[in-house]
Amino acid sequence: MRSNQLPDISPSATDISEILKPWRTSSQREVADYNTVGPAIWLRTCYTIGSDEKHEALINGVDMDNAVDGDHRLLNDPTHYDYGADWQRVFEVLPELLEPNDQSWESYEENHHTEFEALRAYAEGGIARADQRLVDNLTGVSQGMPQFGFQGAELENQVAKALQSSVHKACVVAWVVLEDEEALKSGKVALIFVDALGRVVRSMRVEVGEAEQMGGFWADGSWYEIHEWEDGESGPEYRLGGSCGGLLLESIRGA
Repeated sequence: MRSNQLPDISPSATDISEILKPWRTSSQREVADYNTVGPAIWLRTCYTIGSDEKHEALINGVDMDNAVDGDHRLLNDPTHYDYGADWQRVFEVLPELLEPNDQSWESYEENHHTEFEALRAYAEGGIARADQRLVDNLTGVSQGMPQFGFQGAELENQVAKALQSSVHKACVVAWVVLEDEEALKSGKVALIFVDALGRVVRSMRVEVGEAEQMGGFWADGSWYEIHEWEDGESGPEYRLGGSCGGLLLESIRGA
């Protein structure tokens, strides 16, 4: 007689010691199990001679609880993270960081589709097809101050950039504070927003004090309103003409 009971798939002691532990340390598993501030890490990838002192000076006074939800999310170990320029290898060990935050995969895809269709509508029909609330806000109508709003070609440019920003925002699932060789030289870390495949959506070099505030901005939902996002450089795949660049909008001047 066949049993309808599912087999026990819990790992054995041998599985744990020979498969799971070599793949991820206990501290890495703790990072993977986030449930508070969000999917963020502070990742050090440069471990050259003399870099330890530079690292300590760089993070001196940084509140890791505020920045990335705790010291355990500061990934600082040459045995595991000596990636050099290939920092995205961290997602091979911590793929959970790339799961949509506080939403299902279906919602993630739906949100991206909605924003992309708004961008497509504008590309095909111009201002007449753009969201009226966005247009009213940019022209100053919604504030009752149209004399201070954008008009003409500049309005078209601002609408296009706002719509593109919304598409990019819908793709973001996590952020990384990257402490690489450049950071240890310049004193500026890279604040990187990534999508569900670990690709760079936008990034910017910032002072550590600015990076430290990201946890709060993410928690209150205002991260896409800060200049580190608005003025950030699009990643290679998200630039116009890139694999995720969307529509080539001639109305986006200088993008």
